[in-house]
Amino acid sequence: MVSFAFSDEQEEFRKTLEAFSDRVLLPGYRDRAASTAFPFDILKRIGDLGLLGIGLPEQYGGTGTEDPVLLGIATETLAYGDVNMASAPVQIGLVASQLVLCRNEIQEHYLPPLIRGEQTIAIALTEPGSGSDASALTTTATAVEGGWRLNGEKTAISWAMNATAALVYAREPGSSRARGVSCFVVPLDAEGVSVSHMPGMGCLPLGWGSIHLSDVFIPESHLVGELGKGFHSVMDHFDFSRAALGLMCLGAAKQSLEEAAAYAQQRETFGQPLSEHQGLAFQFAEHATYLEGARWICYRALWLRETSQPHTALASMSKWWPPVVAKNAIEFAMRVHGNLGYSTESPLQQRYRDVTAYLVADGTAEIQKRIIAKDIFARGTVSL
Repeated sequence: MVSFAFSDEQEEFRKTLEAFSDRVLLPGYRDRAASTAFPFDILKRIGDLGLLGIGLPEQYGGTGTEDPVLLGIATETLAYGDVNMASAPVQIGLVASQLVLCRNEIQEHYLPPLIRGEQTIAIALTEPGSGSDASALTTTATAVEGGWRLNGEKTAISWAMNATAALVYAREPGSSRARGVSCFVVPLDAEGVSVSHMPGMGCLPLGWGSIHLSDVFIPESHLVGELGKGFHSVMDHFDFSRAALGLMCLGAAKQSLEEAAAYAQQRETFGQPLSEHQGLAFQFAEHATYLEGARWICYRALWLRETSQPHTALASMSKWWPPVVAKNAIEFAMRVHGNLGYSTESPLQQRYRDVTAYLVADGTAEIQKRIIAKDIFARGTVSL
C-alpha cells in the first residue's frame, strides 16, 4: 500500500522543530528580515539542534547518511518562523557536499564550524553574463606553479557578505560549456578578493553580493574534487536542494495562510466575519489545495532521491511551481489583511519579498521547464 505518512521519528522531529520555529524564530522574523545583519546567534541555535549536519560526515558533527526527506522537513518547518534562516540547512548541505570532496585538512578546517553554525561559506557560481546558463561562466583558473590564479566576477551570491570562504567555479582558459570547469575553496580574505553588497528587495540577511577575483592565487590543496569536473558535481546536488527550497517557500506560505485564516474569523464586514463570505472562503480553499499539491511534489522528489531513483525532472517541478504557489498564497494573505497586510509592521509583506527571490534564485521557472521538457522528450512520456 502506498503511504504518504512520515515515520514516528520524522513526525517527532517535525513537532520539535515546529515548537522551535514558533517560539524562537517567528517572534523576531520581521525585524531580522528587514536588516542586512546576518543573525549568527540564530544560526548557532539551529546548529545546536543538529539541523546543519543532516547527511554530513559524523566525524565532523553531522548525522552521516544522506537524508533528503529529513532535510525537507527541516526547511519546511523552519520556514514557518523564518524563511531566510530556513535556507541554512540547504545552503550548508550544498556547500558540504562539495567540501567532502576536498583533502582532509580542508574538510577539518571548514566542516566542523559550518555544521556548528559558527561560519558560513558561499557558493560562487552565478556571473553577470551567466545566470541560469551557469555553464557559460567566464571566470578563469590558470595553472601556475603550486596552484592556480583566478580571475573573474561572481554576482548575486548568497552569504557573500558574511562568509568566511566561497566555493568558486572557474574554467581552464580555452575550455567551453561544462568542460574544464573546476571548483576551488577561496578564502574571502585572500589577496585579490573583494566583495561588494548587492541588496535585493528581500532576503536581506542572506547578504547577497558580488565577489571580484583579481589574480587570486589558490594552492593545489584548495581544489574541490577532480580538476575539470566541478560543474557536474554541483549540478547533481542541485536536484537535492531544489525540492528543499520549494518546501521552504511553501512553509512560509502555510504560516501566512494560517495567519490570514485566523484574521478572517475575527474581522467583521457587513455584519459577519470575513470567513463567512463565500468569495473569500473559496479562495482559502483554492490556495490550501495548491499548497498541498505542491508540497507532495517536493516530498516525492526527495523520496526518489532517498531511494536512488531518477528525480531530476521532479526536482525541477519542485523548484518552479512551489515558489509561484507560495508567492500567490502570501499575496492573498496580504489582501485578506487589507492595509495591515501591506504595512511594514506585518510579517506578510516581508515574506512576500523573501519568497519572491526564489522565482529567480537557483534557477528560474524557464530553465526548470527546459529541464522537464528535455526529460519528457527523452523518455517519450509525461508520466514520472
